[in-house]
Amino acid sequence: MLGGPGMVAGAISSTSSNSNATATLDTPFLNDPPNLADMELLRAKLNELINALRR
Repeated sequence: MLGGPGMVAGAISSTSSNSNATATLDTPFLNDPPNLADMELLRAKLNELINALRR
């Protein structure tokens, strides 16, 4: 068995803090329905979150 319960717990405990630098989307979209620029902003923010969680 590689590692032990302590290693897994240590790896999991820091996972949440990986995304702390990712800002939230507090500003609502002004367009209803959202336009292409709004969707691009959402796509970029999702990519930012995914990349932060991979660290």
